[in-house]
Amino acid sequence: MQNKIEFVMDMVHDNPGEKPFDTAFRRPEKLIEYGYNTQVYRYFATAVSFQTMGDDFFDTKEAKEWLVAKQENALAESMIAHKAGLLTMCHMDLFVLPKKLVEKYKAEICDDHGKINIFKEKTKEIHRVLFDELFTMYPLDGVIIRVGETYLHDTPYHIGNGAVPYGDMEEEKKYFVELINFLRGEVCVRHNKILMFRTWDCFPDRFHANRDYYLDVTNQIEPHDNLIFSIKYTALDFWRRVKFNPCICSGKHYQVIEIQCQREYEGKGAYPMYVMGGVINGFSELKNPIGVKDVISHPLIRGVFAWSRGGGWYGPYIKNEFWCDINSYVIGKYGNNSRRTEKEIFIEYAKEKMGMDEENANNFYFLCQKVPEAVLRSRYVEAYDLHLNEEIMPSENWLRDDRMAGLRQLDVMFEYLEGHHLLQDAMREREIAIVLWEEIKEEFRKIEMPDSSLREFIENSIEYAIRLFAITKINFQIFAKCRKQENVKALLKEYDLAWKYFKELENRPQAASSYCEEYIFSPDNLGLNETVQYCREHLR
Repeated sequence: MQNKIEFVMDMVHDNPGEKPFDTAFRRPEKLIEYGYNTQVYRYFATAVSFQTMGDDFFDTKEAKEWLVAKQENALAESMIAHKAGLLTMCHMDLFVLPKKLVEKYKAEICDDHGKINIFKEKTKEIHRVLFDELFTMYPLDGVIIRVGETYLHDTPYHIGNGAVPYGDMEEEKKYFVELINFLRGEVCVRHNKILMFRTWDCFPDRFHANRDYYLDVTNQIEPHDNLIFSIKYTALDFWRRVKFNPCICSGKHYQVIEIQCQREYEGKGAYPMYVMGGVINGFSELKNPIGVKDVISHPLIRGVFAWSRGGGWYGPYIKNEFWCDINSYVIGKYGNNSRRTEKEIFIEYAKEKMGMDEENANNFYFLCQKVPEAVLRSRYVEAYDLHLNEEIMPSENWLRDDRMAGLRQLDVMFEYLEGHHLLQDAMREREIAIVLWEEIKEEFRKIEMPDSSLREFIENSIEYAIRLFAITKINFQIFAKCRKQENVKALLKEYDLAWKYFKELENRPQAASSYCEEYIFSPDNLGLNETVQYCREHLR
């Protein structure tokens, strides 16, 4: 196999069930300017009628209108991209099918648990129809397949389930092999289209991050020029203190490397979030700092798959996508020409997009090299994370999207810190974080840039970090006292003032929405709010 970086891909991943992002990254000319050659769309696969099966599965006025609108939008978007010279790909979850189709064929496509099953011949027949219609209706160069989650938030006339039931690992592997071999035959061979199969999951011992598991599956599948596996560069999700994915460059199949430009676990661009130095060169906190530059020339690697916007859920909702923009520019240009350095591309952006001169561009670059350290000290807990050995979700994921955890989520971490006499280390790290952000604020004041509106946004984003992480510093003090049932009256007063000070930022024109005291996916959204309410009622 010859090394051939063919795909520099971008996808906007709108929040499930919410209004689509207002973003420049939907424009093909923007992607081309930033070095991308492939635009990835979502939900095109739900704009298929299955009319060749002889039934009307969208048989109400509302359903027909929804389907026609989806089809018109899909055709228009893909045509615009193709005319601009971009490759087009459709990202789809398996299995997601029209409700009425599933109702009709349930006995033929579902297993004893009522789940659509790839081992059923009718399931395969239906998906042959899906790919036939999809590739006939739209100018698509291929599909990107994900299993493990099926988002139905924006598809009111569809139903579905994951194509691989997780549980027994050997059974999982059989499902993966059956599914990928089927998709290879339909997409790569019969339609001569590109199939990118995401090894997506968040487990350290499964398909995505366990090299032996990955090889057990992929070694049973014959390579094809159109078959590519899409793998996140991290061994888990897009966290720090997580090792580089050992499956990358393994096996005999082509791969693309997934990269997130709007980090859902690190503020989504509400505060400074430049990460491409670490993504490309390797994050310095890792035991073995491997970056994309160390694997990009491997003969199995065919490209990079970036998400310029999106990932995760909810907010913070940003009004200025600068931090997403600079990340997307650097990885796009690097994927387009990996002989260039990350610094060289960053300086180019600062000069051409921000209007800086050479000196100030370099000063801004060195300031942004401090951002990953400030984020690490703010968002993660070194005293706890080091014992996880870069193989388990760090810091109990206590901050994600715009949500904050409480002791319901953090008891395990605090028990470990207290039991190993590390609580004061974790507390000091919260203070160090504030110092680092204050230093970044002072250094930015010395940098000259002609765009006053952009300067205002960057200043606001730094201030956002300072005020946000002042809250989290108090949170840790409250958690420690709460576990000991000690009085927290003074801390609660400080806590309330810190929240008031933080939320004042929302009055600034370019400021992102605030974090909140609830926690994501917790029963009744109980997170920080639950712990603080307990303290208000019992520890004053």
